[in-house]
Amino acid sequence: MRLLLALLLVVLPPLAVADDEHVTVSLLSEYAALVPGKTAWLGLFLQHEPHWHTYWINPGDSGLPTKITWQLPPGYRAGDIGWPAPLRIDVGDLQNFGYEGEVLLPVPIDVPADAKPGTTVHIGAQAKYLVCREECIPGKTDLVLDLPLSAVREAASKQFETARAQLPQATTWKGDARLHDDKIEVALRGADLPPISDAYVVDRKIVNYARPQISTNNGTVTLLFAKSDYFTTAPPQLDLVVRAGARAWSVRVPFSSSP
Repeated sequence: MRLLLALLLVVLPPLAVADDEHVTVSLLSEYAALVPGKTAWLGLFLQHEPHWHTYWINPGDSGLPTKITWQLPPGYRAGDIGWPAPLRIDVGDLQNFGYEGEVLLPVPIDVPADAKPGTTVHIGAQAKYLVCREECIPGKTDLVLDLPLSAVREAASKQFETARAQLPQATTWKGDARLHDDKIEVALRGADLPPISDAYVVDRKIVNYARPQISTNNGTVTLLFAKSDYFTTAPPQLDLVVRAGARAWSVRVPFSSSP
C-alpha cells in the first residue's frame, strides 16, 4: 500500500477539485513541488459533460471566456492563460469558439528566488466561466492548492505535455491584412504553410465569426472574413489562430490598410 501511494504521488499531479453543474473544475500543478527561482505551471482543468462547452479567449457570437483570479503569496506572479486552439461550436445561427470534453488551461507562475525550500505555499484560484449547451449557466469556483517548496523537481504531469501540444504553435509565416469594403482579407505566405481548414481572430469586433473563405494561389493562402458589424477602426495588427486538422498555429500580421 505504501508503494502504491508513492507511485500515485509521482504519476498524478497535485490537484483541487470542484464539481459544478455540467462541468468539473480542477486546479492542477505540473509538479508535486515548486522550486525557488523557477517558473511553475498550474492549470485549470475542465471536464465537460457531453454536449456542453465553455469558451475561448474570443468566445465568438455569444458567451464569455473563462477567467482566473489568483491569490498568491508576496513575490509570486501569475502569467496569462495559455489558450489551446478552440473548436468551432455552432448553436443555431451563432458561431462560437470554445472547448468540449476535457481541456487544460495552463498558466505560468513565477516562484521568487528567495522562497525557502522545506516550507509550504498556499495558492488560491477563483475560476469564473460560462458553461453552455443551448442554455448557459454561469459558474464560479474557489480552488486551493498547498504545494511544498523543494530544491529539485520531480516527475512532471503528462496532462501538461498534452496541453502544450494543443496550444497554437509559433510560426515564421509572413502576411498582411487588408480591408476591402465589407471584407477583411488576410494573406499568409510561408514555405511550410499547411492546408488550412479554419481560422479564428483573437480580438473581438474585427471580423464576423462565420468560417472564412480559404483559397491558395502561388504559395499564398488567403483568408477572407466578413467584417464585423461593430468594426470601427483598423487595428495595427491582427492576431490569428489557424487550424489544419488537429494542429494549430498562431500568427500575427500587420493591418496594412485602414477604412
